[in-house]
Amino acid sequence: MKQYAVILLMVLTPSFLRAQKVASFDPPILTDSASTLFIPVLYQDEFFSSNKIAFWGLYYANIIVYNYQTDTYKRLFPKDTYIKPIVTQRYAYRAEVEKTLITRQWVFLLVKYVDTNRSGRIDERDPTILFAASTDGQQLKQLTDETENVVGVENFDQQGFYLIKIQRDSNNDKSFKPEDGVTYFRKLNLADLTFGKAIER
Repeated sequence: MKQYAVILLMVLTPSFLRAQKVASFDPPILTDSASTLFIPVLYQDEFFSSNKIAFWGLYYANIIVYNYQTDTYKRLFPKDTYIKPIVTQRYAYRAEVEKTLITRQWVFLLVKYVDTNRSGRIDERDPTILFAASTDGQQLKQLTDETENVVGVENFDQQGFYLIKIQRDSNNDKSFKPEDGVTYFRKLNLADLTFGKAIER
């Protein structure tokens, strides 16, 4: 009888359910040398084949912010989402950090979390949204919204800004497709995370 109770408890426990779709951790990334590691949480391959997300590839489910000075940690996002990796290459024992996404103050994250085209799942036609997290993980800011699809980030950290390449939904159907075609740049000021004017052809 006790065995059945334990099995039922495991099935009904949200953390157990999350464990079924989250496979493991990716290698930790030092984001603040005084205190903080970002530890990416990965999805299982089976989750991508379950029709919850309509494309393949490595995505983080979430990021654990670990303060090694206080030995405390927290989840960066309240709920699991789809975060493009902030590593360039993955090896068995180490990861090459994507330097274009990390500055002295901020870690920039490309995130898919909203089904704008109402397909019932997150897919390549839903927008990629730009977030900034402070390197200690205590602040998280959404910088673009679901009306824009972020397709690239150009690093001009030494000059104090990034150029963000954005795709516009030209026919307003809430679906970002190659035929929409219209892209432009916007300057992102790293000092205060404000945007400049759109730079268009």
